[in-house]
Amino acid sequence: MIGSALVYVKLNYLNNYAVSLMKVSGRLIEAFLALVETRRFSLAAQRCHVSPSAFSQMIGRLEEQVGTRLFDRDTRKVALTQEGEIFLQGANRVRSIMSATLTELQARAQCRTGRVAVAAPFSLAAHWMPSQMSRFRTRHPDVDLYLHDVLSDRCLRMIADAEVDFGVNARTGGDMEFESQLIFNERMYLICSSTDTLAAQQSADLSDLRGRAFIHILREGSVWQLLHPLLQKHDVRDSGHEVAQLATLAGLISHGFGVSILPHAALDLCRRPGLAIIPLSDERIVRPIYLVKRRQRSLSPAAAALWMQLASEGEFAGTMVDIE
Repeated sequence: MIGSALVYVKLNYLNNYAVSLMKVSGRLIEAFLALVETRRFSLAAQRCHVSPSAFSQMIGRLEEQVGTRLFDRDTRKVALTQEGEIFLQGANRVRSIMSATLTELQARAQCRTGRVAVAAPFSLAAHWMPSQMSRFRTRHPDVDLYLHDVLSDRCLRMIADAEVDFGVNARTGGDMEFESQLIFNERMYLICSSTDTLAAQQSADLSDLRGRAFIHILREGSVWQLLHPLLQKHDVRDSGHEVAQLATLAGLISHGFGVSILPHAALDLCRRPGLAIIPLSDERIVRPIYLVKRRQRSLSPAAAALWMQLASEGEFAGTMVDIE
């Protein structure tokens, strides 16, 4: 019974010290450690850049806050009490944790470490984003990068829910919730069968598609949202096909089931024999690509560095038209 009581008392005592330690300022902990290491008030005061009397008051204030004497002192020496030994263990842990934390924050601030997650449409996630991520990794090899290939609506949800740091997207979302920066306008191309009469043309206009069957990419995607109102104006016929995979789209078109329109970045994903790729003559029909982040949510240093890189290197060959 006595042994159990002693254990309880000691555990309760340590818990009280843990609570007290949380209330103590870092400056008082540093003063305590300085006195432990020098064993002299005058030397410890010099290390803390205060007068001996001010330092003595700091130690007195510390002992008052923890509720017990931490040092035995006389005119010749300073020694830790048993309670001081216990406090020393916690103080060393605090200093170690703070030192490691500051080191980590400095590394993150300098982009030497960190984590960045980005969402992007399938077409840009296939070529452009991996290329940009590779360049970023060369400069910042210890920053972890994560890429999510998603449709436009899903991209905005991931940004809003903080699943990613930011997105590369054709839609900006609402101005009240998101901030965006236009980085380029992506040219659009007609995809048709190589046996189609349009295949011989150097360029195509939406009016050329009047009465033709059109194959759509998923409605949740940016291409459908961009093209649907334009196609209705030109009486383009809906084929009834709505696909998620570009390989499926290419297969249907190559066998004569219809035509479609894709942004430049998607072209390499569906090139195959039996298809013709023709630029649209109206250069105003473009897919705008933005960097998008949650409003009033700061980017980490690493995420900000990748954002700046994408913003400055957004113009890649053959993909964009001049931004007014």
